[in-house]
Amino acid sequence: MPFTITLGFAAEHDRDAFIEKVVPKVRGHAADPAPGEEGDALHKTAVAVTSQTAAKELCHLIVAFLAHSKSSRVVLIWPGAGGEPQAGEVNAGTGAAREAEVLAMRLGPAAKAFMDHEKADSQQLQQQQQQQQ
Repeated sequence: MPFTITLGFAAEHDRDAFIEKVVPKVRGHAADPAPGEEGDALHKTAVAVTSQTAAKELCHLIVAFLAHSKSSRVVLIWPGAGGEPQAGEVNAGTGAAREAEVLAMRLGPAAKAFMDHEKADSQQLQQQQQQQQ
């Protein structure tokens, strides 16, 4: 099962440009964004990545996107341990690369842990089915 990351943009045209220009470069696919909180003014999209590396790569693609767009920031939301949502953001400007690197260090292991957990659950289910036969 892929790891879904929700991305929030301040403007709808920034979200649309990201979907058009960046999402095709990601190892994964577009997905439905997680439901937002009341009063959340972000324009959201989501990307389901297929590996830890793809999650890290997404952070660097965001930096490149911010360098060429007029967007000021991108907010990322992903499922953390125990199902609690985790969040981070990359702001345009001189600190964007550093913020993206720190975010990649959080997002990569979260993606790996999620996919490892899903794999373990799948294997456990297969074992139970084999035992029942």
